[in-house]
Amino acid sequence: MDPRPARTLFCLPYAGGGASAYAGLLRELADLTVVPIQLPGRENRIAEPPAFTIDEIADEVAPATDEPYALYGHSMGARLAFEVVRELRRRGLRQPSRLYVGGAHAPDRRVPLAAAVDLPEDAFIDQLVRRSGALPELKHMPELRELMMPVLRSDFVWIRNYAFAPEPPIDSPIVAFTGLEDGEVGAADMLGWARHTTGGFRLRTLRGGHLFVKDRPAELAALIAADLAAEPALPEPDEVHLWLGRPTDHGTVLRHYAGRAAVSTSHSDDLTLLAAVSTNPTGDPTATGEPGTGVSLLRALDLGGPDDGLSELNGDEHEQIEDAAEEDRRWLASRAVTAKRALMAADGRGADPTAVSFPDLADPGPWRAQAGPGLDRLARWQVVHLPLHTTRGEALGAVAVPHDRVRLRFDMPAEQAG
Repeated sequence: MDPRPARTLFCLPYAGGGASAYAGLLRELADLTVVPIQLPGRENRIAEPPAFTIDEIADEVAPATDEPYALYGHSMGARLAFEVVRELRRRGLRQPSRLYVGGAHAPDRRVPLAAAVDLPEDAFIDQLVRRSGALPELKHMPELRELMMPVLRSDFVWIRNYAFAPEPPIDSPIVAFTGLEDGEVGAADMLGWARHTTGGFRLRTLRGGHLFVKDRPAELAALIAADLAAEPALPEPDEVHLWLGRPTDHGTVLRHYAGRAAVSTSHSDDLTLLAAVSTNPTGDPTATGEPGTGVSLLRALDLGGPDDGLSELNGDEHEQIEDAAEEDRRWLASRAVTAKRALMAADGRGADPTAVSFPDLADPGPWRAQAGPGLDRLARWQVVHLPLHTTRGEALGAVAVPHDRVRLRFDMPAEQAG
């Protein structure tokens, strides 16, 4: 990978969106040449049929690949950008120094909202407005609906018909962005992009919904600029930093946070998961600050061993596991064990784990614990599950965080991704 920083950022839009969706990034990223790619059927190409191919998009990027560049794709645009990278690789051209993906399920996963394209028009629009942040005016402005519906239908047909074809992971690092209020694609969904790169993976969470690229461009631009500059950071008051890597490397990460953040670590064979959270949000080193964080890591092969953690679960949790379909039991047990251990690590006061209960092990979360008498303090944390995809196999992490809503910042070095 070329060590020189990217000077050009090509941008691909979300379904129904045009190049103007990147007006904010154009304004905020003054040190980069931002090139929004206009797909047919929208804005200044409104007279063209709203159809496109990956080859056509790759043709627009290819002439710029002699110099370092980056790609950003939002929602549908993330899959387009990913496929463009693979097409450029087939042509023997330089891959981007970064692939930025925002608000998008990993390419090997289906997009639940895509099924809405088969609904009647009113129901389709209602789903787009409620779930993906589409313009509410689509409901009651016939002129806007007439203008937008052909391209929206066409784009969602492309998303629905997209079929992921397995190929080797790309070499470009992938940096994923998700909105804190995005109910359609959360942080756990974005972690799936890690399996598609050998160049390292990072996740950043913004304050905003699904269309943060349009609604919060300054925050997104700041994160992109910091990433390209490789600027280190400390957790903000509503943020938890996570790092997954080799146990031999985590000492360097610990030193970065020493004295400036509360840190929790969990080891599983040749992997370490580390979490850091701010304890002095006011900056006063004498302040008591907020409660710390707890983290837990469990490899798929860990369950069934002598220290699999099942003894830490209570009767209700064992009953939930036994009542589940056989193929789901290991998954539910993993979620229960990692959550319980993360919570106990955050509390740090030796509570009896069987006195704490998670009432629905299949709930996607975040989870809140139900605790017995004298353990009310455990309700201050919520537990977030982290499906992790590494070169050493699948793993499940959990982090207990002392915030009602938490922004995750996750880093996985190149040797762990893919």
